[in-house]
Amino acid sequence: MEIERVGKLSKNTITTEFDLETGEIKRQYAVVEIQRKQIPGGFFMAMQEGFTYLAKLDLTGEQLKVLFYIMGKLDFENYILLQQKEVAEALNMRQPHVSRAFVRLVEAGVIHEGPKVGKVKTYRLDPSFGWKGKGKNYVKEVNRLRLVRGGKHLSKKEN
Repeated sequence: MEIERVGKLSKNTITTEFDLETGEIKRQYAVVEIQRKQIPGGFFMAMQEGFTYLAKLDLTGEQLKVLFYIMGKLDFENYILLQQKEVAEALNMRQPHVSRAFVRLVEAGVIHEGPKVGKVKTYRLDPSFGWKGKGKNYVKEVNRLRLVRGGKHLSKKEN
């Protein structure tokens, strides 16, 4: 049995396959283009429990300002690749104040230091506060960090 396809294989078309011997329709199917919705301006998930933890840290206004900027520039899998000089210029702050804010956020466990890329330090936002990326990778990262912390979620730690 030979089959002939009628209809072009492009987005949003119906294709019909015929049996060339009998002329019967063997199968019909739709080819539909699936588009992911793009959210203008970016998107990440925030964790409510993490925000209640942040509220108890007594972060200064400058430290919160830096944290919010970091969250606004968050890359996939929570990576942060920002020069402190760039942050200082964007927020109209002095660079030493930005540096102190980064140190405080690392000490509090809000961000974690990563490897250097050239001369620039990388950081990662702890997933207890937010996540940008696939949900399955969020679960993997949370489980990895629980192992590192001895089974504790960051927001369950004592101040």
